[in-house]
Amino acid sequence: MLQTLRIQNYALIDDLEVDFTSGFNVLTGETGAGKSIVVGALNLVLGARASSEVVREGAVHAKVDAIFRLPHPSARLRALLSEHSLELDGDELLVSRVISAEGRGRAYLAGSLVPVSVLAQIGDELVDLHGQHEHQSLLRPDRQLALLDGFGGHVEPAVSLGQHVRRLRELEREIERLASDDRDHARRLDFLRFEIEEIDKAGLVPGEEEELKSRRNRIANAERIYALASTAYQLVSASEDPPSAVDSLAKAIGSIDDLASIDDKFAALALQANRLREELQAVADELREYSDGFEFNPRELDEVNTRLSFIRDLSRKYGNTIDDILAHRDKASREVEADSNKDQRLAELRGEHAALLEKTMAAAHALSASRIKTAKALEKKVSAGLQDLGMKGARFEVQFERVALSADGIDKVEFALEANAGERMKPLRQVASGGEISRIMLALKAVFAHADRIPSLIFDEIDAGVGGAVANQVAAKMADLSRTHQVIAITHLPQIAAAAQSHFTVAKSSRNKRTITTVTRVEGEDRVKELARLLDGSLTAVSLEHARALLGDARIQSGASK
Repeated sequence: MLQTLRIQNYALIDDLEVDFTSGFNVLTGETGAGKSIVVGALNLVLGARASSEVVREGAVHAKVDAIFRLPHPSARLRALLSEHSLELDGDELLVSRVISAEGRGRAYLAGSLVPVSVLAQIGDELVDLHGQHEHQSLLRPDRQLALLDGFGGHVEPAVSLGQHVRRLRELEREIERLASDDRDHARRLDFLRFEIEEIDKAGLVPGEEEELKSRRNRIANAERIYALASTAYQLVSASEDPPSAVDSLAKAIGSIDDLASIDDKFAALALQANRLREELQAVADELREYSDGFEFNPRELDEVNTRLSFIRDLSRKYGNTIDDILAHRDKASREVEADSNKDQRLAELRGEHAALLEKTMAAAHALSASRIKTAKALEKKVSAGLQDLGMKGARFEVQFERVALSADGIDKVEFALEANAGERMKPLRQVASGGEISRIMLALKAVFAHADRIPSLIFDEIDAGVGGAVANQVAAKMADLSRTHQVIAITHLPQIAAAAQSHFTVAKSSRNKRTITTVTRVEGEDRVKELARLLDGSLTAVSLEHARALLGDARIQSGASK
């Protein structure tokens, strides 16, 4: 419910704060006092278009704040808040709108700056404002279908149907993707097959490139390697002049052995020297074996270079290393293999789609039949409500149009009205705004009260062209509606004002040579005087007594209905 409304520097309002109550609230006042200004400010904070003209003369900006108390927010409202990363403060939501004198605007929800489009979306879940301003969710066909389903107890079947349809669309997209045989896809598969064949024919072996580079280095330096190996062998083992390292070490070992026979402390040194001779001899043997078996084949260098060049070409296309190339080959192979299983997967998806479509269409037709049956009952209830509200001859109708299957089913629904007998039936959105549309909304709200989760309803001058017994009916319906919703009404009718639980007066006065609009809650004798003014514009004993009687009757009726 709307708990607090604060308006600053808006039109004739300087700084105004109103604390509304749950149940039934009314605002009354002289024509031109500023009642429509209050409603306009509220409409602004709910996401209506802004204009710099609303900024009070001399002010930098206009600001409107609204605090909503929402102990049980609707599922859609919770989803919208979550979608935009917004949270309630306990059970309260602060909504703000600022309009600068230059026409720039800002919108805030729960302290966060948001686009006005988001504010309008959430505003639609907070308030239904009926009357001279365009904030009327019941005029939207999508909202009408949801209310029809709520009235008929079709919410769960409708939700289930929507889930089935969304799954059908997912299947259709997947089938279309797999069934696509466009040229780009075919070319890609052919290209992948070529890549796999090229890599397979290459016969690559992990580590091969490093081995080839090593071989190329040996071949390219063959003569130098042979010369160095031969020289090293001669110096280590085969040289006579000067003596080889092996011969020289052998002589040294003989001397060390003689020392060891004289003094035992040289025995360890003799062993170490012998080990060195054995190791040096092993080096000599390996050098001799390498020198004796060394062969140089110039064609081998060409073969190695050709192979390395081929590997480099593959690397430029498929990866930096042989491992990368082989990984690319495996990935391409998996993609081709997956495509080869496409026919089987397509058959499975098409089978699932056909079965689900049959089930969904059966559910859609069943839901449509229930909706049509429900619509007949709804038409009778709303038409009767319109008669009670003084719209004699008015007839309400739910119009159906069969459409292609969607998440909403196979029905397009629109509420329509024949305002007077013999007139053409028109969609509600084409009915003129003002008192007539407000009474239609009141009749609809009275019927949909149990299904509609929007907490606050505002009726702007619903009493246009209404009086007498009809006014009593309007007051009674609004009072009944206030048991499930917060109702705020701007009215000129004393019958409606008397039925309210909270009564506010809107007045225009002068302060510091400037005109201002104020809103004051009236109780007791002040309320009696305001009702008397509404009755005949005077404060005579008769009008005051009549006002007291109206209040008494309203309290009696309220107590009886409880």
